Amino acid sequence: MAGSTRMTGEENRRVVITGMGAVSPYGAGAPALLSALAEGRSAIRSIEDFDASGCTCTHGARVPQGSLAALTGSNNLKRAPRATQYTMLATEEALQAAGHGPSTWNSERVGVFLGTYRAMAEVSQDIWHRIITSEPRFVQPLLFQETVTNAVASALSIRWGWRGTNYAISAGNSCGFQVLSLALHALRSGRADAIIAGTFDLFTAATHYDMNDIGVLSDSNVSRPFDTRRDGFIMGEGAAVVVLETLASARARGATILAELAGLGVAHDGHGFATHHPEGRGLALAMSQALRGAELSPGEVDYIAAASNSTQSLDRAEVAALRTVLGAAADTVPLSSIKALTGEAESASDMFNLLACIGAVRGGGLPLQAGTEQPEFQLNLVRQPQGHRPVRAALANSYSFGGNAGAALVRAI
Repeated sequence: MAGSTRMTGEENRRVVITGMGAVSPYGAGAPALLSALAEGRSAIRSIEDFDASGCTCTHGARVPQGSLAALTGSNNLKRAPRATQYTMLATEEALQAAGHGPSTWNSERVGVFLGTYRAMAEVSQDIWHRIITSEPRFVQPLLFQETVTNAVASALSIRWGWRGTNYAISAGNSCGFQVLSLALHALRSGRADAIIAGTFDLFTAATHYDMNDIGVLSDSNVSRPFDTRRDGFIMGEGAAVVVLETLASARARGATILAELAGLGVAHDGHGFATHHPEGRGLALAMSQALRGAELSPGEVDYIAAASNSTQSLDRAEVAALRTVLGAAADTVPLSSIKALTGEAESASDMFNLLACIGAVRGGGLPLQAGTEQPEFQLNLVRQPQGHRPVRAALANSYSFGGNAGAALVRAI
């Protein structure tokens, strides 16, 4: 009996992923994202949704609208902002994978935790455009309720009738891992039975021009993480969601477990707004926390989904952090940055990286490293999706301008 009690206690502490969903520059669905990454197929193309001719960077990784037309059939969803559409579709996919039904969980014990860097920037841009080009009275009053950071999180709880904790936070590009950290604590403390955790970010004409003016976008319209010729990133966008619950809960209801969220780390480098700490100390701390939480040694990490986005500052800082935390293993563990293919989707990139790691521990092909033909660093960049040692543990990284950093360790179960 004592052994059974200990096992139940351990299973209530372990948090697993039972569903995942995505809307990415490859369209709707996590399979579309993961298969494209394993193929090394780029989603970066010339921007056609708005006039980017005033920018040195004229490419981006936009979500293709045609691929979603059949999925946004309801009038309510068609009228919703893109951020709500994408996150709603990702959530529907994740819930279906998790085997969700009307009586799966007590609605009072289901939480929604979302992160976003830009929040509802697209709606705000639309409002200001209408004010400037016409008059304030032509702005629909209901649009203003869509500008708040928690608009999408609230929409999810309303859609499914969930009455648990509803969070919406912004912590730069790394807020996906902040969200996962909050979710982990809520589940382990018994405050929730399930957490819908995710991120979303879109880029607009305003945000694209802003990033271009700052000088962080690629003048060559190419994303080349870790390459000597890298000259900035390409903007990306999308949404991704996972369903989290304890191992005990998942086993009790016979759910298919995709992976375990075995370790998590969040930190800040305390350095500056415009550049990362040269030694990557924020990311190094987050990675160390994730490994310690999973009780894994550096040599037990089988794949890393990197944060690097083809900027001088971030790529150097991440490599420094990898060497600080992993030691000699930093040169040998298979690693790739999917941002060469998806662009920098800001907080959505956190969850894209997490999904890439889930796919890896489930035996899928590893995301290829594209664009990097002249590597600056000694790294084991993924050049083929298969042929690597079996992936039991995979690490997803994130490191934001402004200093926030995060790392998530996903383990096969």
